[in-house]
Amino acid sequence: MTWLWRVWFIAAIGLAFAGGLFVAILDWPPAPAARGYLGEMSEAAANWRSLIADQPSYHLEPAVYAGEGVVAAEPTRMQPGVTLLTGLFGNRLTFRLVDAEGKLAHEWPIDFFAIAPERMKHRFHALIHGTVLYPNGDIVANLDGHAMVRIDRCGRIIWRNSYHTHHSIHADDQGGLWAPALPAPVAHPHLSSEPFGMDTLVRIDPATGERAELIPLLAVLDASDRLGLARLSLNLNRRDVIHANDVEPLSAGMAAAFPMFAAGDLLVSSRNLHQLWVVDGASHRLKWLFIGPLQGQHDPDFQPDGTITVFDNLGRSAAAGGPASRILAIDPATQETRTLFRGSPEAPFYTPFRGKHQVLDNGNILITETDRGRAFEVTSGGEVVWSYVNRYDDEQVGWLMQAERYPAAYAPSGSGCG
Repeated sequence: MTWLWRVWFIAAIGLAFAGGLFVAILDWPPAPAARGYLGEMSEAAANWRSLIADQPSYHLEPAVYAGEGVVAAEPTRMQPGVTLLTGLFGNRLTFRLVDAEGKLAHEWPIDFFAIAPERMKHRFHALIHGTVLYPNGDIVANLDGHAMVRIDRCGRIIWRNSYHTHHSIHADDQGGLWAPALPAPVAHPHLSSEPFGMDTLVRIDPATGERAELIPLLAVLDASDRLGLARLSLNLNRRDVIHANDVEPLSAGMAAAFPMFAAGDLLVSSRNLHQLWVVDGASHRLKWLFIGPLQGQHDPDFQPDGTITVFDNLGRSAAAGGPASRILAIDPATQETRTLFRGSPEAPFYTPFRGKHQVLDNGNILITETDRGRAFEVTSGGEVVWSYVNRYDDEQVGWLMQAERYPAAYAPSGSGCG
């Protein structure tokens, strides 16, 4: 090859690269199709064990903590009750109720890997994200991004809808179930002439599974003159601008602690914007905004003392110990924050994605460290008084999607399943 041909060859490669980059930036065809194809290839490469072998690789992580099941328990310092665990147990995706010592109080005989096979790309392509347990043993859960499902204590499906709900589920004072729903393609002339994805908030009737209310978050921003909040994320996450991972209604019993809000207002978490919002339950306008300290957060909760607590996944780096997650308390009136618990070299705690927390009646905090397959309870002084490790095999743990403490009366007595 002569030097002239080399120049032409290099120039052609450069032009092809530049053209491809230009097409990708402007999102012109065939960029969307190419991204979809590459996404499918990337998923196949990451989850080849699920596709080829009989192993739920998507739900597995290298083990960080020793032991299996309950590895620490101080019942006299714990919040009494039973703990509902949601996640991968062996090769099943299901729910377990355990006591303080880890004894199994109840396991729902259902496998969420088999709930909606028509929606699955392979046997293990499913995720439980968000649960509510009722006193009679019924559970409502999100088959993440696909459906909300209600099952009884015997694992029988009572209803299943197809509203693409995901992440959290919270009940309001009337029993209605609130959850985010996957972004549908929308457009707005002041944001983009091309479609983009933005979540909606939905309220589900717990008796039938039917949708009772829908709030598009694009309409919330538009009505509140806050479209600019979505601008940066629109350029980075066009298919999922907001990524709402929690919506919690303020109860009438707790409303007095939040004079700036009203019963029925909705606390919303946007992971992609690293923000918390409170949306007026009546006008659907943005009432409150918190931005700054959070990074990839999950699970904000109203608390009886008038604060909002939140699971801050990426938190700040622990001194000499690498990254650490934290539980943060926010005063919505002043926007001042304080750290309730943060991982440290002495008490590791870190999950870059997912995770839940529950502030218990005795002041302890029950934390779900999803990616490391652990749930643990800490005192207000940061002492671990209960810890559960979800062992899969000698080297791996299974994700724990949620751990929540319920009164002991929630443990079903007898089988009663025919």
